[in-house]
Amino acid sequence: MRNWISQDQIRDTGCSLKLFRAEAIRSIPLFEGMHRFLPTLLRYHGFSVIEHGVSHHPRTRGTSKYGVWNRAFKATKDLFAVRWMKKRRLVIPVREVVGSQSVADAARPA
Repeated sequence: MRNWISQDQIRDTGCSLKLFRAEAIRSIPLFEGMHRFLPTLLRYHGFSVIEHGVSHHPRTRGTSKYGVWNRAFKATKDLFAVRWMKKRRLVIPVREVVGSQSVADAARPA
């Protein structure tokens, strides 16, 4: 359901092991709960995301403090916010101007 709503294809967003380039994280808007959607947000902003399988080891002690009911409402609300951000994202082309020529024009042979 998460991938259907976010229009993404992430296999395991619950995995805690995530590695990112610092410039990628600095380039996206920050909000509470965003850790659930970092790969999706990075893709929305043009970064590539690579998933790599990791081994899972079952819990040997204690009990989880997390469950569906104590997180579902907030996560669902955040999911729809991420989808909203994707649909309303503006991509504004920027061209640097040096003197009276743009960088692109200055680079062209005469």
